[in-house]
Order: sequence, then C-alpha cells, then structure tokens
Amino acid sequence: DPNLRERVQGAIERVMTFQSSGGSFGLWGPGWGDLWLDSYITDFLTRAREANYGVPVQGMTSALENLQNQLSYTTDIKGRGTEIAYALYVLARNRKASVGDLRYYADTRLDEFTSPMARAHIAAALALYGDSQRSELAFASALRQAQAGTNDAFYRSDYGSPLRDGAAILALA
Repeated sequence: DPNLRERVQGAIERVMTFQSSGGSFGLWGPGWGDLWLDSYITDFLTRAREANYGVPVQGMTSALENLQNQLSYTTDIKGRGTEIAYALYVLARNRKASVGDLRYYADTRLDEFTSPMARAHIAAALALYGDSQRSELAFASALRQAQAGTNDAFYRSDYGSPLRDGAAILALA
C-alpha cells in the first residue's frame, strides 16, 4: 500500500485524541481506565514507535505510566489476569516492567492466569528481560493450558478465544 505510512501516522494521531490526561484511552473519546484497552493501544503505539513512526513522547510516557499505575492497584489475577499479563508484556517491551513482579507471577501464581495467552504474555515479558528459564516454563504452561482447552468462557475481558490464544502463543514465542 503506497499510503501505508500516512494511514498508520493518521491512526496514531487519531488514537492520541482518545487519551485522557491520566494516560488511559477510550473507545469513543478520552478513556476511563480499561486495562485491556489501554494495553492494546499502548502496544500499538510501541510497535509504531519501533517502526519509526511519530509517536508523541508525552502521550507515550503517560500511557506507560497509566499501565504502571493501574497494575499497582490490580491484584485480582483470577478475574483480571489477562489484562495484568498484557500490561506487563507491553511494559516489558518498553523496559518499564518490574522484573520482580514478572518473576513472582511466573514462580508463584502462573496457574491462576485463566487464559493461555496471558501465560504467554508473562513468558514473552520474561524473555525480553533475558530470563529464559522462567520464560520457557511459562510458555510450556501456556501450551499445556491451550491444549487442554480448559477456557470455555463465553465472555472474556481480553475479548479472546481459543483460536486467538493459540495464534498469540505462536506469535509471542
């Protein structure tokens, strides 16, 4: 597409208009703090910045700080584990995740994450920090969970499905 750069840059500019002063994003305007949506948009901005698109520094900084702040108040892994894992992965891509938190989740609470993709996000985040041993164990856990097909929930806070989980595990590995 000859207009790709222009279209992606336009998407970045449009998404930034949906950012609140606290760094969160909304679907139709400035947001209210949906951790999954905030992680998803911050992931998009991270990838765009890595591909040398113009991402506003202050907006990116606010988005990352928002993820860190939300994680400070979110400990419900059973109910929000998919969101927590995705936020940690996005922060790790930006070298802003706490490696201690990642190791804690991998060592003591990995089985509480209810989706294979969440476990793969923890694994990929650990790999980004060079912790290959924990990363391999977390990826193996994600694969076992995906193969077992134990997540048949009708609604998931990460808008996921078993097919998407499998694709994510492959992409993150």
